[in-house]
Amino acid sequence: MLVVEFFVIFFAQRALDLMSSFALTGTRFSGINVRSFSDPFLFVTLHPMTFEMRHIDWFALLVVTLVCALIVVGLSVWTALVAPLRFFINLNASLVGGAALFLFLSGHLGYDSAAFSQLMLRTALVTWLVIPVFVGFFASLFPFTVVERIMFIALTVAWDVPLSIVRYACFILILVQTGAIAMTDLYFIFGPLLDVVPVICFLSILLVRFARALESRRAAWGIS
Repeated sequence: MLVVEFFVIFFAQRALDLMSSFALTGTRFSGINVRSFSDPFLFVTLHPMTFEMRHIDWFALLVVTLVCALIVVGLSVWTALVAPLRFFINLNASLVGGAALFLFLSGHLGYDSAAFSQLMLRTALVTWLVIPVFVGFFASLFPFTVVERIMFIALTVAWDVPLSIVRYACFILILVQTGAIAMTDLYFIFGPLLDVVPVICFLSILLVRFARALESRRAAWGIS
């Protein structure tokens, strides 16, 4: 755990710089006007950016709110789709529709593109720092070897870093087209929550190894 945490701290600045430069390259290649700025945070310097988002008038906001409300009601009544898919669609529709309604009533969400960009970069750094600790303590509950635990933690971090880099650029490209109504949905559904997916995937793979380890280490669990 400490070994992986050390590498995360040592390479965090480079990974965050790559995260910003990749997003800048993608947005500028798409013809989007962006501007980055420095943001000292903890032991690194982030480079969030401001970018132009699509302006949505009051009529479009009402239409989005109405459509999302119809989707939620329709999928709550029509149960032909499997429950997990219906719940997922309803959750996204609720967040987008709620953001559209709030924008219609208040005129703004309370944060702009710079604040959202800053939030994503800070969240990425904190997530990278927390993953080794969280996964390390979780792996300690099972009789893995030291090498297996380090591999479990390292694989999770190695997957989450490129995920954060690509996701950040995709979020910006999406927000440019959709405007601020998608901010809440992107962050809560496809933001930090999505970082749990690789942990579950790698854990599922290692559980096969764990079953064999449990069989060969019965004494560690007091099984006769």
